Amino acid sequence: MSTISVVLIVIAIVGLVVVAMAVQSLITTLRSLRTTVEDLRVETMTAVAELRATVALANGEIERVDSLLDTAETVGARVEATSRLAWLVMRNPLVKLASVSVATDRNARRLTRNDAQINAVEPLAITDGTRGSSRRSKSARNTTSRRERRVS
Repeated sequence: MSTISVVLIVIAIVGLVVVAMAVQSLITTLRSLRTTVEDLRVETMTAVAELRATVALANGEIERVDSLLDTAETVGARVEATSRLAWLVMRNPLVKLASVSVATDRNARRLTRNDAQINAVEPLAITDGTRGSSRRSKSARNTTSRRERRVS
């Protein structure tokens, strides 16, 4: 055996030892990776299960809110139709009531104003058909009545 053969054998043995150590390290790393993946899978599965439960709960709430919105829209439409119908039914009587109220108020004011301004009215003399001095002419009567209307 020559020295070159011995050196080559030693290098081969050292190479085999290095490769064996690398394989051992790789096996250890793979085992650690396997346990990490298993832990991650377990945690992910529980998280996914919780997410599914949350989504199911959220879907139930969304359906509930949707039905509430539908009900609110229906109630709103009914209230609108009812108020429109009530307006159509009550409009004419309300307008008449308002006009009667305004007319009553005006007449009450007119009556109270006229009571304060009542002047003594001279009775017309009864004559035999001829015009006397106590009788006023037609135009004078119209002027007086217009004047009284303006005051009231």
